[in-house]
Amino acid sequence: MPVPSREVTFKSSARFLGVAYTAVSLACAVFLAVGLSDLAQRRAVIGLWLLLGVVAARWVLSTLVAQWSEHAGATLRARWRATLVRHFSRPLPERDRGRGDLALAIEQASDGPMMDLLETSAVTAIAGLAVLWWAGGWLALVITVALLGGAVPLYRRAGRRSEATALEYQRRRAVLESRQLEILQHTTELRALGAVEYGANEIAAISDSEHAIAMRAIRVALESSLVTEFLSGVSIGLVAMVVGFDLLGGRISLQHALIAVLVTSEIFSHVRRFGVEFHRREDSERSLRALDAPAIRPPMTTSALLSATDLVTAASEGPISFALEPGQSLLVTGPSGSGKTTLLDTLVDWRDPRSGSVGRSSARTGHVSVESSLLSGTLRDNLTLGQKISDIDVRSCLSSLGLSGPRFEDLDSTLLADGKGISTGEKVRLSFARALLARPDLMIIDDVAGVLDADSRRLVRSVLDEHPRLGLVEATVDTPLLDDTTYRIALP
Repeated sequence: MPVPSREVTFKSSARFLGVAYTAVSLACAVFLAVGLSDLAQRRAVIGLWLLLGVVAARWVLSTLVAQWSEHAGATLRARWRATLVRHFSRPLPERDRGRGDLALAIEQASDGPMMDLLETSAVTAIAGLAVLWWAGGWLALVITVALLGGAVPLYRRAGRRSEATALEYQRRRAVLESRQLEILQHTTELRALGAVEYGANEIAAISDSEHAIAMRAIRVALESSLVTEFLSGVSIGLVAMVVGFDLLGGRISLQHALIAVLVTSEIFSHVRRFGVEFHRREDSERSLRALDAPAIRPPMTTSALLSATDLVTAASEGPISFALEPGQSLLVTGPSGSGKTTLLDTLVDWRDPRSGSVGRSSARTGHVSVESSLLSGTLRDNLTLGQKISDIDVRSCLSSLGLSGPRFEDLDSTLLADGKGISTGEKVRLSFARALLARPDLMIIDDVAGVLDADSRRLVRSVLDEHPRLGLVEATVDTPLLDDTTYRIALP
């Protein structure tokens, strides 16, 4: 599906269709009343033709609106899917990695044009009050206006409650997903400690809490729907009673009485539909805010691969300045918790600095850490990431890092999720191979030397030495991979 080349909101077409939809609906209600009046007065041919015309007009109108809604939704879904890369420009915190709300947000945001149409339709339906006054008199008008006015604060109250319960449900659901993944990941340790029941009880408690919030949200939705149905039924019934007495007293004609009742029903049908979709509208607006993430900030252009000017990170106080050219290296040392990873994350724009600035060229950057993840899939897919790289080059890179043997010779062998069954050292070396096969200009190495034995460190060091133009940044506690470095930063 092609991605729209310009910003498309469908607001103008939604408003036009909303006005047209209501105008045609009110006209159909009037012609339906005229047709029923003709049938009552034994003018069957004219009455039947009017009824058929009303049915045809409503069918054409509903088909047109449905096709427009489908087209608008598909276009917006394509647009939002094309911008999802903005949401993955920075790693998510651990507690948010299990969230699947972006796909749901896209579906809900694509309802926006239809919600705009329904809102315009409900507002335009107020014009039907003039027809009601003409056909049914001032008392029918007063009844309808009073009940419509009473519905507004009830809608707002229901909307606030709905939003609160929806946000609470999403929060509980995110907690449940994250906790389930965490406990499943540590099932082996829990079983060894005899604490499996603890994990099961915790998941059950969170699940019960999520279920309670979901039931509360359903009750709120039903309450707002009952409000619209009750007010609609009361208004139509009272108007029918008023015009019925006027009809019996000979003060209005049958045609006017039918117009008053049908127009009242039509007015409330648009308002009721908008009220019923109140929660979808709230969901759509929240989803739009969630999808409207800040655009990826372009890095400050610099001739150096990476530079920092008076940089202060969220985990350090002293300002840092350097300019890393191709072939140069930077070593960051410090005890655990001193802010090494925070500094590296700030340099690659995964965190915001407290002050100062970071400059980067358009160089391709590789990143290797103990937390680097492998995907469930073939070994080839994990290493090439869709690029066209020959099997000979892939095997040569693996062999240079000491990854040989049956497990690594077959590139079509399947890896389990996040490299289960592979040692931490092997996973780190696979991450090095993946980064090197992408031919980066800059390599960020976050404290991995400690999980590699002496032979593995020697192999990685020799492979990096084969790339003399590669810029290197390493953070480590006390066992660096890099020997001679251009810059050294020691964090307290």
